[in-house]
Amino acid sequence: MSKSRTVSFAILGGFVGALVMGAIAYMMPVPMTGGAPFFVAAAMQMGVGSMSWVAGWMLHIITGLAAGAIFGALVASVSVLHLKNTGRALVLGGVAGVVVWVVFFLPMMAVLMPSLMGMGSMVGGSFVAHVIFGLVLGGVTSLAVPKSGSSYKCPACGATFATESELKEHGKNHMSATPQQFKCPACGASFASQQELMEHKAKAHPM
Repeated sequence: MSKSRTVSFAILGGFVGALVMGAIAYMMPVPMTGGAPFFVAAAMQMGVGSMSWVAGWMLHIITGLAAGAIFGALVASVSVLHLKNTGRALVLGGVAGVVVWVVFFLPMMAVLMPSLMGMGSMVGGSFVAHVIFGLVLGGVTSLAVPKSGSSYKCPACGATFATESELKEHGKNHMSATPQQFKCPACGASFASQQELMEHKAKAHPM
């Protein structure tokens, strides 16, 4: 799985997730704001004035894009977080949504509108919205995962791997290998790759 491809899809996922969560936010407007969602209400508290709706949406979208970029970089770079299938991507995306809620949303709510922290419907609703954001993020990012049955093949020995990173890691073995590293135990002939040795054994030393 290419890192750049994964990050690109994750950024797209962050954007789409932000749009979906923004629509959900309209279903639970902040009291005393004329029906404004939280991110617009936050802009109002920042003193943006008549540009609160524009600034609020920009803040919301930028946060979604940033969360997507970070998510993509992590799942592409950390081996234990690699997205091997859609189910795993959804789970990790959901977790990412909760992390954004805890690390970013709740502190912002506590600072800008502390009175909302006592409203169970607002806290609970925001949690659900962030989980949905994470699921969308994970779902879109999973599109970067190679389709079932596809694989990355080593040109040196023919071995196949599920992800590009695994192939690159395997390739290090060939980089350190010297020419004619693979020796036939039966006759002592040497070959440049495991594949050539296997073909030799099949022809010269059939079982």
